[in-house]
Amino acid sequence: MFHAKDGWWFERIDKGRVRVQIIPPGYTIPYLVVELDADTWASVVAAVSARGETGEVWKEALELHHKEG
Repeated sequence: MFHAKDGWWFERIDKGRVRVQIIPPGYTIPYLVVELDADTWASVVAAVSARGETGEVWKEALELHHKEG
């Protein structure tokens, strides 16, 4: 899992899905758990990119997400 900041954790799980958890500092049990499918995760990445969420940027984000090594 990747800890971004302030208890926000991200983890790639099966079939390209991404689990987002909020585990506040000092806690061991998540406050919130959300699982996003690969298409939704690519949409999030595209939406926050400098180029914005377009069909082309979404496809690039999805390809990058599925690319191995």
